[in-house]
Amino acid sequence: MADRDDVWEYFGEHDPYYGVFTVPGMRADSLDDDRLNEFFSSGEEYVTRVWDEIERHFIPAFKPVRSLDFGCGVGRLALPIAKRSGEAVGVDISTGMLDLAKQNADRLEIDNIEFIKGDDELSTVSGRFDFVHSFVVFQHINPKFGNRIFTRLVELLSDGGVGVLHVEYANSLSTPAQKLRFRLYRDVPFAYALRNLVLRKKSEPLIPMYLYDLNELMLILQQNDCHNCHIRFSKHGVDGVLLFFQKKKAESF
Repeated sequence: MADRDDVWEYFGEHDPYYGVFTVPGMRADSLDDDRLNEFFSSGEEYVTRVWDEIERHFIPAFKPVRSLDFGCGVGRLALPIAKRSGEAVGVDISTGMLDLAKQNADRLEIDNIEFIKGDDELSTVSGRFDFVHSFVVFQHINPKFGNRIFTRLVELLSDGGVGVLHVEYANSLSTPAQKLRFRLYRDVPFAYALRNLVLRKKSEPLIPMYLYDLNELMLILQQNDCHNCHIRFSKHGVDGVLLFFQKKKAESF
């Protein structure tokens, strides 16, 4: 947990928008009003698509009383979720990103959201939620911690509530050599720092990437009575899936 905290505290302080969208235009020294507007518009568009899926497959006219966005960052998705909810909670491990998310909420006059610093147990989060959500977050968390967080999010869901959790599960594009090199940078201390030094690259931590075992996640859903499930595939460099599910008891087939 400490190493992951260090990564996201760094980006929260030095390059928060790039920490959310790892494209050159989101670097702190490149940001302008047009790019920021595009950044938040993309969040609104994404949440609209998520709501369309929920209303088509689960609950028409979906209006959660209480929503949770895990890994909320600077609020790109948490804020449009809050606009569709009675109240919302955004959780992140980066103090800098949480501070910026609060500023963005104030700027957009969204006052029904609370931002909380999280941990691997979500020990600071209380109560139940009608909607739990996370997108492009678990891929940066080692599954030995991430599976526990996934389970906790499902447990926080109220009966009849809907969850949308995104994970990466395969990498069909990278060559074996590329995969080996990334694991070396990710798992061997100082390897990535040495790489940056040799190549005269900016000195910053590696944003880690992990794949998840869908068998383990589906078992968590089944054991927590989330029998109504729907999936949509995603592609963010590697192969991912959005797991839509409703906590609703049902007889097994």
